[in-house]
Amino acid sequence: MVKKLGIAKKSFSIYFSGGEIWIEHLDALNDETELKQKFSQDMLQISKPSTSAFIAVNLDETEVDKNILQFILDGFTTSEKQLRKVVFIGLNSIMKKYIKQQRANVNFALDCIDDFEKAKIWLIGKDKNKNWER
Repeated sequence: MVKKLGIAKKSFSIYFSGGEIWIEHLDALNDETELKQKFSQDMLQISKPSTSAFIAVNLDETEVDKNILQFILDGFTTSEKQLRKVVFIGLNSIMKKYIKQQRANVNFALDCIDDFEKAKIWLIGKDKNKNWER
């Protein structure tokens, strides 16, 4: 899993199409310990009532395996915060399949979409034509 250290980008909320989305930046982090520490630290903010229940997890250019994805999902499912939708961005086809298999194990909508703009539209639910390529 560990290849090189990436630059940890700050995660933040954005307003989009009348709604708020939490952007969880875990992209370009290829050190498992660093990724887990950053996510755990960000979960303190995500768990606050004032933080959005719509989460975009950016994993672009990050090497992830099932253990990392399960760590992230466990963080979301064990949080007292009631999430509504979570989308993963930047996963390879094997990890997308794993996430889709986990839909039955979470209490929020879960998807994988490669295009960041389409992911934001899916989270907020403002798009009338939802038949785009994932």
